[in-house]
Amino acid sequence: MEINLIPFVAEALSVNKRIYKDIDKIYNNDKLKFIKLAKHNEFYNHVMSQEGNVEQEYYFKKVLGILEGTNFDEDVLEGVLLILKKGWRYTYTYVCNHSQVNVSIFLNRLIKKYKGIDNLSDDELNSNVIVLLILSTYFEKEINREDEMYNTYINSCAMRLEHYKNFNRINLNNITKEQKELINKLELKLKAHEKISPITPSSHRLDIDKQKGLLVDISKLTKDDKNFLPFEYIGELENISLISIIGDDYFKQRDIQELIYTYSQFQNEETINYDDFFRYIYPAIELRYLYREYRNAKKYFFENFDEELYNEISNKEIENKEIKKNNIILQDENEKLKLELEKLEKENKKLKLEINKREDYKSEIIPLREFIFNLDDIEDYKTEMLDYNKLKSLNAIIVGGHPKWQNKMKEYLPNCKFISIDMLQFDTKIINSVDVVFIYTNYLNHAMYYKIINIIREKGLRLEYLKSNINIEIILNQIYNFIKE
Repeated sequence: MEINLIPFVAEALSVNKRIYKDIDKIYNNDKLKFIKLAKHNEFYNHVMSQEGNVEQEYYFKKVLGILEGTNFDEDVLEGVLLILKKGWRYTYTYVCNHSQVNVSIFLNRLIKKYKGIDNLSDDELNSNVIVLLILSTYFEKEINREDEMYNTYINSCAMRLEHYKNFNRINLNNITKEQKELINKLELKLKAHEKISPITPSSHRLDIDKQKGLLVDISKLTKDDKNFLPFEYIGELENISLISIIGDDYFKQRDIQELIYTYSQFQNEETINYDDFFRYIYPAIELRYLYREYRNAKKYFFENFDEELYNEISNKEIENKEIKKNNIILQDENEKLKLELEKLEKENKKLKLEINKREDYKSEIIPLREFIFNLDDIEDYKTEMLDYNKLKSLNAIIVGGHPKWQNKMKEYLPNCKFISIDMLQFDTKIINSVDVVFIYTNYLNHAMYYKIINIIREKGLRLEYLKSNINIEIILNQIYNFIKE
């Protein structure tokens, strides 16, 4: 059985952080050559190169180019052997001290060295076996190909490569009629569920009577509420908003059906438990959104970083050849100036981005800060101070508030537009021409708040907060004071 072991060697080196500096040392000697070699390798954009984290994929691609370089450069080959010796010292010594290599015997000794297989990760186990085989081949040691563990490993490599040819095993096109019917049934149940939205990442809807403005009334929460709501706050631990990351790139129907299938493939009409299904689908939606965005982030990084680096290095090589013909001293000075210029441009861009971020931050945080500072102020309201004609002509958006409250406010503010908290799919064009956006905090949910904040940020609109009060006149007085300013 002939198997290309190159991707397995690249994978082994990419997960061993102890040798990263040694890989960089070889790679940095001739980046352009190694980038070209790596890009022409069939595994450069293969699934195996993309399964790990960003750092692992980064080194997987570097190693591919280096391994290709060993075919015609003895210095590169010697460098790789030194890396294997450093990264897998026990395996290297084992190969050197044995004329015949038996994988089963080697693994038994390796496991004893680590005092049990539980002390060896899968990456460590697999990397030691592939390094064992590569070094044995290089040093022309006899490999026992009848050994059971040898054949098990080779077969697993072959099966893995075959698996990648049909990577997406969960394929709705290949399901049975019964599975399709069960998926459709679960999809209808999900759509009819009052509290779970199958599309948005923040998919658990909390009843209005369980909220106190932006806070939650814990005493009114159900068991499901308590199970699902913690997921909404996990992102805050890492200062990441899943809603902001996703934007409007919501799941399509097929995406939801595939999630349902991952659950229903282990069920049938008799065994299905709908409560268990609903408890599964909520975190499943958030997890898939995170997986997808992480994949997109990696793709964006390598598409931009790789191409920019490749083009930059190519241009540098051409410039270097031209400069060397004229004057080596001038070349050195020129290179230093270019590096300084690039550094200044990067710093300039960074400063511009920082300024833009601060402007966005100020436009959002100042009204919120003033709102919080004034929460305890006593309202000093006088009827004669209000100019009702000015209020009637006000061109604004008011977000939040109970429908009855909004209807009452419309009598005084006929020119304003009101957005209720259940209108998440409202037409954002209505905000284009308004003078100010008011957020009424007494009756609001997270999803609507974050959506409005994102729109305000994007369009650069004025934002003001209305303090919670059941007295319509006091609320009108707040609005009037804002527009006077």
